[in-house]
Amino acid sequence: MKWLHALTTLQADVESHVLITVINTRGSIPRDMGTKMVVSNEMTFDTIGGGALEFQAIEIARELLKKNKSQQHTETFNLGRDLKQCCGGVVSVFFEVFPATDFVLNIFGAGHIAQALSKILAEVDCRVNLFDSRQDLLDLVNAENIQKKLLDKPELAVESCAKQSYYLVMTHDHALDQQLCEAILSRNDSLYCGLIGSRTKALKFRQRLLKKDFSQDEIKHLSCPTGLQKLKTKHPMEIAVSIVADLLLLREKSQQSMLEADNTSETNSSKIVQLESRD
Repeated sequence: MKWLHALTTLQADVESHVLITVINTRGSIPRDMGTKMVVSNEMTFDTIGGGALEFQAIEIARELLKKNKSQQHTETFNLGRDLKQCCGGVVSVFFEVFPATDFVLNIFGAGHIAQALSKILAEVDCRVNLFDSRQDLLDLVNAENIQKKLLDKPELAVESCAKQSYYLVMTHDHALDQQLCEAILSRNDSLYCGLIGSRTKALKFRQRLLKKDFSQDEIKHLSCPTGLQKLKTKHPMEIAVSIVADLLLLREKSQQSMLEADNTSETNSSKIVQLESRD
């Protein structure tokens, strides 16, 4: 796979990666200035010339990925002195790190509220997949962090979403909303499943889910009406603000829980080491 295709694919799949570019050369070198390759945690795509130079660049890229933050880094290699390569030139390599965001949002329905959401989410550190069967509505959205996807088979679309991601269901069809909610809840790995609608709609959906043998715990995972419950509004942009605020609060709570779990794990590990040292 060529570097450009790999870059597009990894960003769409929300996978951490590094874009490596040869930015300066002198003397005899394996590839010219402007040559690129992409490195993920598990794979490499394209080449900057192979050999010790490429091996070292991949090692540096994966060390940078461990920090899980956006950053840029430059390294200069004397191929003969530093890497024992016969060509003996000098190569400067630029590393651009693209960490995977932990905030992945899948929106089903590109109507007026989704259009308002897209304007806000364009400024948020998240990756959005926007699904709709109406290409004309998808064409109205233009944000770098929003992937527009034509919705054909709803269940397959849900299956294609990343694990541990967030969902918003707000299509123009209640039957389609129901089908999507069932598919999302059946995955058992969503961090949030928000459904646009009134409390009456919420009641009807929950009753239908019960009849289809969804458990109470699964049904409780459906958030409808979606957004901040104390904010009563019918304006699309205000609803969008409410939804994003609710998602950010939920994400912060989830991150805090993970941090506390990590701290507890580290404390327990420390205790085990102390006990072993006493033995």
